[in-house]
Amino acid sequence: MIRELLTEKLRPKQVEHMILPKRIRASFKEKELSQHLLLVGSPGCGKTTLAKILAEGYPTKFINVSDESSVDIIRGKINDFCRSISIMDGNSSTKVVILDEFDGASAQFYKAVRGTIEKFQGNTRFIATCNWLNNIPKPVQSRFEVINFDPVNAEEEEYLKDEWQKRIELILGKVGMTIDEESLAEFTRVNFPDLRNALNRIQSWMVDGTKTIDMVKIKNSGWSYVDLYNILVSKPDPVNNYQILVGQYGTKVEDVMTALGGEFIDWILGNRTEHINKIPGIIVKVAEHQSQRALVIDPVVSLLSLFFQIQKIINQ
Repeated sequence: MIRELLTEKLRPKQVEHMILPKRIRASFKEKELSQHLLLVGSPGCGKTTLAKILAEGYPTKFINVSDESSVDIIRGKINDFCRSISIMDGNSSTKVVILDEFDGASAQFYKAVRGTIEKFQGNTRFIATCNWLNNIPKPVQSRFEVINFDPVNAEEEEYLKDEWQKRIELILGKVGMTIDEESLAEFTRVNFPDLRNALNRIQSWMVDGTKTIDMVKIKNSGWSYVDLYNILVSKPDPVNNYQILVGQYGTKVEDVMTALGGEFIDWILGNRTEHINKIPGIIVKVAEHQSQRALVIDPVVSLLSLFFQIQKIINQ
């Protein structure tokens, strides 16, 4: 039985062990926290890992903003942490607050956090992570140095893909699996840059006792939410669909919405070519709902809306 998730067991402990653009690696070689940081990029590219590495050695408060985005969190947990003095702090007078999934905050949270950042700028550094920078108000962005994890040109993307592929091949070898060159390239194409998702798939193969990874294996397990994709292209059943979304995916809103804008499109191209002409409309709806997520109090409502809108497009 596997008792530890690969995503945690293999989480890098040092910057030099991470798969990062060279410009980011160079910026944090000394691990100095001279200003507040906003780490932006695709899911699974290492934002939270880097935040934790940079915070090592400092008294740290970790807040998952998608779960804790009320003003009371700022007034209570964050403010109390920033103003407290403890003998456990040692010689360090600097504290660190990590605001993970910062793009999932409410408008009230953003307004309140601006004042908190200003109030404690003398002794606290804030490190925020997000997938969607446009969801964060400009006045809040301006208080951070924005670090983009996504490749900024073709050369950088090629470098990251090469490093990512080497890491996957190394991990597969360490867990006793073999993979041919063609299958490795396809696994990279399907999963890059989301290393977290790739490790979850490898772990599922470990559970199954898989020893050889080939194109068939990748194709059969290549879709994170294939059950939802099949529901989307089937005859609508509002009550059953509602129950499935709320019951099984209510805690995975961000991952599902991201998949609907990317992986679902690839799934259509490979499995339901009769719906290819619906892809532009689907992408537009995903973009609209992603941009509005910060304005919706309950993220599950946003997912439900997007799901039913896509189903409507497909069945028109």
